[in-house]
Amino acid sequence: MSFVRFVSIVSLLWFFGGALWLLIAPVGFVRFASLGTRPNLNPSQSKKARMLGCVGLVIGGIIVLEFVYGFIR
Repeated sequence: MSFVRFVSIVSLLWFFGGALWLLIAPVGFVRFASLGTRPNLNPSQSKKARMLGCVGLVIGGIIVLEFVYGFIR
């Protein structure tokens, strides 16, 4: 497996995994990402976290398109 393919797979897992986690449980993701130093989010921060999750899913979708069709070389 080439290095570029490996990095693409790791990126795909990172974006899809993180994005899904942000959409399902934004408080849990932020708690994990901040190493437990931020226990709660206010409603506006939660909304921003969900928007960031949607952006992550779009980027993950672009990576999947790259895998399937190979647009980026």
